[in-house]
Amino acid sequence: MFNKEIILRAEDNGDEPPDGLNVALPFKRLGILNPAVVQYGPLAYLLSRLYYSEKGVHKSCIVRNAALLEGNAVRIVRDRKGRPIEELVLAPELPHGQQGVEDMRVGNIQGESPLHAFLVHYNGVDARTEYLRTKEAEPDNLLGWDKFGVFFPNISLQEAIELAPNEKYKNTWKKQYPNGKKQKISREKYSEPASPFLGTKDCALFPHKIKRKLNGNLEDYYGVIIRLLPDMQIIYVKDFKELSEHEFWKKSIAGLEEHLLLEREYSWEKSHIGSSYPPFETSEGVIIPYHGATMKPERNYKFGMALVDKDNPQKILGRTEKSILEATKSWERNGIVKGNVVFPTGHAVWDGFCHFFYGAGDKYIAHAATPEQRLLDNFN
Repeated sequence: MFNKEIILRAEDNGDEPPDGLNVALPFKRLGILNPAVVQYGPLAYLLSRLYYSEKGVHKSCIVRNAALLEGNAVRIVRDRKGRPIEELVLAPELPHGQQGVEDMRVGNIQGESPLHAFLVHYNGVDARTEYLRTKEAEPDNLLGWDKFGVFFPNISLQEAIELAPNEKYKNTWKKQYPNGKKQKISREKYSEPASPFLGTKDCALFPHKIKRKLNGNLEDYYGVIIRLLPDMQIIYVKDFKELSEHEFWKKSIAGLEEHLLLEREYSWEKSHIGSSYPPFETSEGVIIPYHGATMKPERNYKFGMALVDKDNPQKILGRTEKSILEATKSWERNGIVKGNVVFPTGHAVWDGFCHFFYGAGDKYIAHAATPEQRLLDNFN
């Protein structure tokens, strides 16, 4: 079904750090993977995780490359020396990202100009997700992002376990708790629950606002897709600042069953599922791309899609029983971490083809394309 190829390798740019990234030598590029994709006609910008070693410590940042869509193929934009043109977007930073930022998700909201994004920060203990967006005056400037101090979920893992509505969540989250002990992480200028936090990754926005009743009146809400293991949920906010409020998360965790979006259903989703990249609209509904993982006997990530109602994301209209994309190439296996990994994090549609951009083997960025109609046929 797919013609797969590696389109970016970390070593394509030698072992020079990206311009603007302050690092201590020695520096070594280890992998480039999991790109968010922002499309402007045949031009697709890739906002990818560059995984590197600095004085023997592994870290990651976000860099931008550009690709041109040509039929069912793609071509990376390069300089005169043949190297991919690369620009630093976001670097590791305090208080949550001492060891890196990764897995950016970027999406549009119908009727809004700025792009919205979620970014994962890692400090060695916690994976904290941040909300950010492009500037109102420069909505297409992918190198300039407004930050609002919104990190989430703003609830400790211990408190979340106590509030969890059923044993499935309690038992899954307990496995993440390091020896049952709280750990202190340095904070700046604000108070938060004690580390470790309940973690979420793979966050994405529903492509338009959802009408929900508040005090008997229909009001518009943003739908934020999250992944609290082992399933996928959707939470609704009127303002993204709500995501940083402790009380919001206490209420959301206690009522988590009401926020269920997708549960594991098929054998290729046995361990857990999570959003791959932001949902997109079709004439039939909204498609939610997601990955499924099995961790035993070995780590194995595959890719599928669900079709949901445009007005009610929690109404499932269809789902791919078999995975759409899985590891079949040697370079999709046993990369930086042992296992089989295809991890699509963005797509573009051009000239009748749907282009998938994905992390392969947790080491490379790869590309696969299929006729757009063939993709939609999965739900017919």
